[in-house]
Amino acid sequence: MISLFLDTASHNMIVGIYKDTDELYFSIEENNNQLSEKLLPAIKRAFENVDLSLADINRIYVVNGPGSFTGVRIGVAVAKTIAWALKKEIIPISELELMASTDIDEKNKLSMIDAKRGYVYAGIYDKNLNVVMEDTYTALDFVLSQIDQDAVMISDDSFEFETMIPKYNIPQIIEKHKNDLPCNPHSLNPNYLKKTEAEEKRDSSC
Repeated sequence: MISLFLDTASHNMIVGIYKDTDELYFSIEENNNQLSEKLLPAIKRAFENVDLSLADINRIYVVNGPGSFTGVRIGVAVAKTIAWALKKEIIPISELELMASTDIDEKNKLSMIDAKRGYVYAGIYDKNLNVVMEDTYTALDFVLSQIDQDAVMISDDSFEFETMIPKYNIPQIIEKHKNDLPCNPHSLNPNYLKKTEAEEKRDSSC
């Protein structure tokens, strides 16, 4: 099975092509304000490098959040368009689970994304990527009260305590989700875990 992997939810833009769990191509670059201009050319380069085309893939794995609202929206929109147009399978992946694929021996891994104002997106996974605490948007203090001393905290963001920079193990993610039922592209939506600023303003209005 040939798979395209896309992640635009974090500080980095990731484009990967895999045959089963074997890496054929992997690129990672800074996810900046030019994402809408960079993603499609990056996908094109990826397939040129492995002498394949989008028509050759069987499945798309796309990170649908949590993370950057704009980044998630762009990545999901591109993945859905490809899946719908070419009739390809599409599987959503959590950014927090992807972070937890970092290869370490500790029992549990706490993935965190700074959501500002004392809040985080957080999820706890074991070394096999089984969910210990569901992905959530909550106060940082609450998350810290829920973890045991053996858990390793993983984040690309800076906190007042030590965290480990994630090192993504995409083959592990693909292996775990290879038997997942694909989504209908039309029903796949970003998983922001919290309301957008516009939604919060709308809901707070009279």
